[in-house]
Amino acid sequence: MADRQLSAPLVSVNIPCYRQLDRLQRCIESILAQSLQDFEVTLLDDGASDEYRDYAASLGDARIRYCRNEARLGAMRNMFAAITAGRAPYTIAFHEDDLLGTHYLETACRLLDADPACGFVAAEMTAFDDEPPAGALGQPIDPSAIERDVDGAAFVRALLRGVNPMFGSVVYRRAAVEGVVPQHDLYATLVDRPFLLAILERWSAALVRGPAVWYRAHGDGDTRNLAMTPEHILRLLARYRAALPPVLGDEDRRLFYDFSGYWLFTLYHMTAPSERSSLREFVLRAWRDGLYNPRWSRGYGRKRLVGLMLTGR
Repeated sequence: MADRQLSAPLVSVNIPCYRQLDRLQRCIESILAQSLQDFEVTLLDDGASDEYRDYAASLGDARIRYCRNEARLGAMRNMFAAITAGRAPYTIAFHEDDLLGTHYLETACRLLDADPACGFVAAEMTAFDDEPPAGALGQPIDPSAIERDVDGAAFVRALLRGVNPMFGSVVYRRAAVEGVVPQHDLYATLVDRPFLLAILERWSAALVRGPAVWYRAHGDGDTRNLAMTPEHILRLLARYRAALPPVLGDEDRRLFYDFSGYWLFTLYHMTAPSERSSLREFVLRAWRDGLYNPRWSRGYGRKRLVGLMLTGR
């Protein structure tokens, strides 16, 4: 494993917390069951709850500590505060209602140890409503399911193909996040992908495909994306486009415009109605900026675009 001070653990597992103690308890169980035990856990309480403090103390585990935020940060900013918390050379900001597969930390740390140029390891999202069986959580990670030496363009191409790396799964090399500032004002709740792309300007990454980390589905009541505006959506697509070659080949063109032809409209309808320009204006701007092309888009093609131009809806 990586060279480090003997007093420091290998990986800091930092958990943003806010009024879900019952979910956190199950999350902690999955962390304590890890095949790699050289970790520390920090609970970053954003709701000033004595229950979290008392729970951490009740565990009697010196690796687990409680930290109360001085002021309410909100979910996304608390998540980013968690990325840099702790003292280990590797760090993960993990959601309190999600579950780690038994071998994930060991696999991620081994990948980071083996490649000094690797800035982070991320796992593809596996969503669940019902508790996954113990056998699924304990399944070893197949080495053939790991993609190495992923740069910014390869990362974007993976996203365009439908790979969905779970932001809470990302195990960072602490040195890779130094000086990388999340641009909340530019991207709002879409800030996670641009943050990872900023890291990939200087580092590579590894992606773990297949079940390794489990994400609890939030259902229809999730309102976090109401902070997102059409402007944030266009900036995200522009960031993806900037990671690809200046002149797109046919495969990149098909991938990008298929993706934008779906997500441009899907994300638009997730914004608060009060924040929306007309859909017609939004689409025309995306087209003008080179972020949408109905000729190459199966998600929202030319016939539907004609209808939009005629009706404005």
